[in-house]
Amino acid sequence: MKAGRLGKFFLASSIAVVAGCATTQPDSVRVDLMQTGVKYDDDEFVAVFTPKSTTAALDTTDGPRVTNLKQLTNNTERSNQYNRPALSPNQDAMVYVEFAGGKSSIYRQSLGSPAKSPISSDAGMNLTPAFTPNGRFLIFSSDRSGESQSLWRKRSDGAGGITQITSSNSFDWQPAIASDGETIIFQSHRKNNQAASIWSINMNGGLLTQLTEGRSPSISPDGRRIVFVRPNASTGKDQVWSMQVDGSGLTQLSSGNANDVDPSWHPNGRYIVFASDAMVVQGDVFADYNIWIMRADGTQREQLTENFSHDDAPVFDRRGRTIVFRSNRGGHWNLFSFNPQL
Repeated sequence: MKAGRLGKFFLASSIAVVAGCATTQPDSVRVDLMQTGVKYDDDEFVAVFTPKSTTAALDTTDGPRVTNLKQLTNNTERSNQYNRPALSPNQDAMVYVEFAGGKSSIYRQSLGSPAKSPISSDAGMNLTPAFTPNGRFLIFSSDRSGESQSLWRKRSDGAGGITQITSSNSFDWQPAIASDGETIIFQSHRKNNQAASIWSINMNGGLLTQLTEGRSPSISPDGRRIVFVRPNASTGKDQVWSMQVDGSGLTQLSSGNANDVDPSWHPNGRYIVFASDAMVVQGDVFADYNIWIMRADGTQREQLTENFSHDDAPVFDRRGRTIVFRSNRGGHWNLFSFNPQL
């Protein structure tokens, strides 16, 4: 049930709640994740935040395949949250959206420093920034034009003006930019088909092309294939799929009774990192989402993180040595990094 509306945001409940975790693990709490969805309301698309109760281990340590674990952000507010980070292709830096104080602002931060600088802190909804292949620009989603979410381009250092790329009454977000620097693949919700679908457009705008139903696209380093998420028709579970950049060659990469989400590529194109809620049992305590990896063809699926927290939104750094991800470990949402033992 909706508790209220702030601008164009529907709030399904309070932003975050922490309470005692009803498990046998004493050093864990429950922390709400506000999942961003999309709803068509009053002849426009709006963002809907739905709370999902997750387990957060107060102990931040992890399993043997996780080394050099670092906390990158310093959030101590229970109401603050982050989206999936984007890592620079030519610098040791990242950009991300922080939800705080009723705003969603884009920040840039070095991987070696907790200091952050605002890229876009305007009122309204700013979502899912992505770097262009040369690292000079960001493509992100914003409702600053007064319409539903559209895609915009801005310099990655925050300087200069801003250019609108898409313009319609749709909800366009989750952009990924091909290696040619000219093609944007993104997730969109359209008025006549409210289910999430994946589209492409030229960097300078122009003709839109619908590729397939799905969400959370990520383009391979060579620009030839896209991995994305789509529910399995039989089980209803989210699975990782791939296709050619023109929408052909549709292939399901993961299967089973787990939800597999947030796929992204290793810089060498041979691996895909993702999050999965496949169960890991220790006594009678069940883990939440963890970070997993598999080969680009879906084989050799292996679990990386083993903390009893919600770990998701993984991305590799430009060298392919470090994974940055979102987690509620410690009892608050923050961004972390680690070096995987592959």
